[in-house]
Amino acid sequence: MSSELIERLERELVELVRSFPAKVGVGFKDLKTGAEYYINGRERFLTASVFKVFVLVELYNQVIKGELDLRTRYRISEGVKVLGSGILKELDEGLQPTLRDLAKLMMILSDNTATDMIMELLGREEISRTVREVLGLRETRVCLITREILLDIAGADDWETAKKNFEERKINKGGRWETNLEYNDVTTPVEMVRTLELLYRGEVLIPEACREILEIMKACQTGEARIKRYLPHGVKVAHKTGTIPGVVNDAGIVFTEKGDYVLVVFINGLDYEKLQFIPLGEELIAQISKKVYDVYTGLT
Repeated sequence: MSSELIERLERELVELVRSFPAKVGVGFKDLKTGAEYYINGRERFLTASVFKVFVLVELYNQVIKGELDLRTRYRISEGVKVLGSGILKELDEGLQPTLRDLAKLMMILSDNTATDMIMELLGREEISRTVREVLGLRETRVCLITREILLDIAGADDWETAKKNFEERKINKGGRWETNLEYNDVTTPVEMVRTLELLYRGEVLIPEACREILEIMKACQTGEARIKRYLPHGVKVAHKTGTIPGVVNDAGIVFTEKGDYVLVVFINGLDYEKLQFIPLGEELIAQISKKVYDVYTGLT
């Protein structure tokens, strides 16, 4: 059954990806049988906000060790606010969410302000050490906070200039944010699949922490037009999306009555100057997800 599943997936997915005008990475793993399928599985891709999964793992790692408490409150000041996705940048100064609140905002709304606050608390070297030593990943890098990525995309040194450039659709084409696959936030389909499988099986940190992380990921409100778009109503997906110019990603676990599986789709290098790249990328992810679901559940 496993070999037949992979053969059918290959027939369906290669055709979808072949003529797509960007670099595509796909990772699939049947969590029941262990069957796997990849397209460009070992190549590095820009993660965009998918890297926040690794941040969340390190957050729970430090909570388990007693270094942080999810009940601690942190004040939102104007100085910590970050452009882009999220809600905290729109709220009045002085709000004091708990660390657990910040974690949920980071994952559910992909809030950049919450993300950078958490990363500053954790420390980048600590995040990188957990990526290497706890998750056992060799190609994954979490080097940049969202503030640095966004300023580089805008080709700016301050938020005022960045906001102006974004409003005028001025993008720092060829900047480090899209060309550097070493000192950046990157991973591979193989390593993203591994991370999600470890969380699913409770084989990293402690089982309770893994369960909490997946529950947060099930509440994700971004990317409704990606992995989830064409799936039947009621199918649960624990996932994290990522979007920057030319990049449209989604990575998650799909829970079905026939079994559960990991699905990762990374799209890098879409022409963001000439194309409506987000709906184009989302449609491919949705089509791949529908094909995988149909093959996996035996609907086709």
